[in-house]
Amino acid sequence: MGNAVGAIIVLAEDEPDLRALYAEYLRRCGYVVWEAADGAEATSMVRTHHPDLLLLDHWMPVLNGLEVLEQIRDAREAIGLKVVMLTHQRDADTRLEGFALGVAAYWTKDLSLADLGSKVQTLLDSAST
Repeated sequence: MGNAVGAIIVLAEDEPDLRALYAEYLRRCGYVVWEAADGAEATSMVRTHHPDLLLLDHWMPVLNGLEVLEQIRDAREAIGLKVVMLTHQRDADTRLEGFALGVAAYWTKDLSLADLGSKVQTLLDSAST
């Protein structure tokens, strides 16, 4: 883990336009970004790429975000992994379930690119201190 610039991010989002927008912006910010279109791809990428941050859509095909977390919970590749759920969901019970599975934060998908970059930087900086 360490310096936020150059950190590895797995971005799991089934909406292709949003995934491409977020991924391109984060790459321009200096991050290495691996893109997953569904929960199974996200699980595989966490195990393969040992990311510093997992940006995880809550509702995806194959495995939803919470199912991904259950799959990787005990994987050594996920030790120290920061997880943020990207969602339109504001349901408190769903969020509590995510926090119980290790989610660091919930971010709504309507955040601006500048806010996304700032939040990612802050989260990764806090992980390296």
